[in-house]
Amino acid sequence: MKNTFYRKLLAVLLIGIESLIFYLLFKAMSINMYMFKQSIGLYIIYMLLCGHYNIKDDLVFEEIKHVFQATIIYMITFAIIMPYSQHTDKRRYIMILAIIMFFVSIFLNRTLRIVMRHRLTKKTLVIGTSEDSLRYARLYNNNRFAITEVLGFVNLNTDPRFHQTFDNVIRDDWNRFADAPIYDYQDLAKIVKEEKIDQITIADSSMSQETFDLVIKDCIPLSDSIQYMPQDNHMMNFSSSIHDSDGLLLISASRNKVSIWSRFAKRAIDILFGLIGSIITIPLALIVKIMNLVHGDHGPIFYKQMRVGRDGKPLGIYKFRSMVTNADEVLEHLLATDPAVKEEWVRSAKLKDDPRITPAGKFLRKTSLDEFPQFFNVLKGDMSLIGPRPVIEEELEWYGDRKDKFLSVRPGLTGYWASHGRSDVDYPERCDLELYYIDHQSILVDMEIVIKTVTGVLAGEGAR
Repeated sequence: MKNTFYRKLLAVLLIGIESLIFYLLFKAMSINMYMFKQSIGLYIIYMLLCGHYNIKDDLVFEEIKHVFQATIIYMITFAIIMPYSQHTDKRRYIMILAIIMFFVSIFLNRTLRIVMRHRLTKKTLVIGTSEDSLRYARLYNNNRFAITEVLGFVNLNTDPRFHQTFDNVIRDDWNRFADAPIYDYQDLAKIVKEEKIDQITIADSSMSQETFDLVIKDCIPLSDSIQYMPQDNHMMNFSSSIHDSDGLLLISASRNKVSIWSRFAKRAIDILFGLIGSIITIPLALIVKIMNLVHGDHGPIFYKQMRVGRDGKPLGIYKFRSMVTNADEVLEHLLATDPAVKEEWVRSAKLKDDPRITPAGKFLRKTSLDEFPQFFNVLKGDMSLIGPRPVIEEELEWYGDRKDKFLSVRPGLTGYWASHGRSDVDYPERCDLELYYIDHQSILVDMEIVIKTVTGVLAGEGAR
């Protein structure tokens, strides 16, 4: 296949360019060049064994995990082979080089995937039109690191053999997925041939076993690559694994339990970033004050909102004020006089074109600078850098009997919902995203969220 050739080419380019950068860093740090061959050899071997050069259809989180594992093993190797009584400077330089290469490797792999995306992508047809199907398509088509391109969906309701009715959320709301074509199931073979489909993904967890067996039987002759979504009732997470027990396929699923080490590391990171963010907030406050005065706003620059914290305790979070000082009265008037505004507020607890936002506040929200004072909350321990966004008392109703789980962790300055859609996500889906993080939280997931948040802010995708 053509994309197989380009995947091998990408792997060769990665090895070549990383070796060149590795060599230049060696020269720049004045490390003895006799160490270069063994150093670059170990680096490439570890990266190969950890999957960095295996160009699969992963999300960037998987790449971060692969490179992180290889980097740690690389650093441990040199910590062992270089006695502390000797090579102190060399060991320090090697550690610095490894950290630099960690970021270089991730950036380079992502950049080359984006540049070569049109050559690498698997043309994918999704079987199903449910929320699962929509989420899969949105996830892979919006993630430039992945090499899957969803070309369309197949409606299971068009085949009389399936004795059940399937959701069709994509047909019901075209705006949610860019007018992607929806095909009748009877045309499956024709579409696969005409569109030169490389991969079929069965993405509807509501299928009965009878329906699933029929779909698999139909798909196997049409494509060498078939994926399907297990009916796991959200039990699977990053701690889950698949075992082949003498031909018997078993999935080990468990709820993620955060270790003492992970809790310690998370708090250490919170303190570090809380301190840095608090220092940055001080000069930022002066800039915000000047911006407000320019627009004739003489009100206070800080605003304290009461939210619900961990274990249901009251939490006062700090923000730069981005609304008029009488925002509550303005909202009350809008809800009483404008039915469309009331409907939008009930649906998402947000207004896309909120008339309460000040001119300076629009800039603050667009760049997410209004959130910076919350670094004081992070430093105090009221909040974490990463976690579910804090809510008001009334919003807890959306979580229903899952409320206790939501309140079991510290709220975060940013989180899974904030980095996966923010204002474009309605409240029921927001609840699912926030609870998904609680079930899957780890340092690596936190790293993914930080990267997504930073790239989103830099791209101008702040809260609206």
